Amino acid sequence: MNTETLLLTRGEVESLIQMKDAIEVMKKVFAQHQEGRTKSYPRVHIPFDQYNGSIGYMEAAVDSLESSVSKIASLYHENPKKGLPRIIAIITLNRINDGLPVAIMDGNFLTMLRTGAVGALAAEYLSKKDSETVGIIGAGVQGRGQLWGITEVRNIKKVKVYDVSIESSRKFAKEASKFGVEAETVDTPEGVKNCDIVAAATPAKLPIVTRKVVSEGTHVTSVGVGAGLGKKEVDYMLIKESKTIVDDLEVAKADSLSEAFKTGVLTDSDIYGTLGELVCGSKKGRTGDEITIFVSAGMAIQDVAVASVVYQNAVKRNVGRKFNFFA
Repeated sequence: MNTETLLLTRGEVESLIQMKDAIEVMKKVFAQHQEGRTKSYPRVHIPFDQYNGSIGYMEAAVDSLESSVSKIASLYHENPKKGLPRIIAIITLNRINDGLPVAIMDGNFLTMLRTGAVGALAAEYLSKKDSETVGIIGAGVQGRGQLWGITEVRNIKKVKVYDVSIESSRKFAKEASKFGVEAETVDTPEGVKNCDIVAAATPAKLPIVTRKVVSEGTHVTSVGVGAGLGKKEVDYMLIKESKTIVDDLEVAKADSLSEAFKTGVLTDSDIYGTLGELVCGSKKGRTGDEITIFVSAGMAIQDVAVASVVYQNAVKRNVGRKFNFFA
């Protein structure tokens, strides 16, 4: 029996999947998650405060894809000073029928891609269909992923971008042209107000997305909320007062919104529904000019989705290097 594992670099991974592919498979996987045909486990973080960093471990399986993943993703804020990425991620893809690790691949690009894809999926159901403007808060890799995803589901004409680093905002604005949109930098988070869609991806430990940042009819996607890492990107009262969707309620209560639930600021009734419910049609998305919010904790089923596409395409195109750990 073949026991080889396919090794895939970032460049190879990038060549094997596009955002539209990720959105398509993400929709299927969230529908299956809603139907109980996936297995997903709580994220585990090991903090290393002395190095201003942490290492996280995520695992999940999707029955229809006959695959599971284990992802190790580290976040070290001082890494750029050393010439290293702030986030370093590796994904191992296993067959669920025998456990063989069929592929090990770069997880940095896929983490950005799958997060952008799930944000796009939320925008498809929750933003106004005629949305033309996007506000990006946080001009990093994840902010780029959000813009990429949104432009796949809405006809976006202009993006406004805010970051605490003016240099980062300017660089983002220059790069935005590849998405076919006009770009403008703004000096404060409030500068994105009146945008049809606001996507926030920051490590903020105090609320940066507040009522001052959004207007009636705005859709907000937040991928920077994560109480387990001390992040509080979105004002809890805004979440409470809006039509709020999460990727999974139990995951949100244990991870991204854990502090708000533990302190009683939020209860189950404050969450309108889950992304899977929108995809399956058991809950309606946008119905008027309400403010909608998607709070993404990030789930490993998303990694199974995109890693499976990458592996299937790699096999078809004969990309990557084979290595036998068991020789």
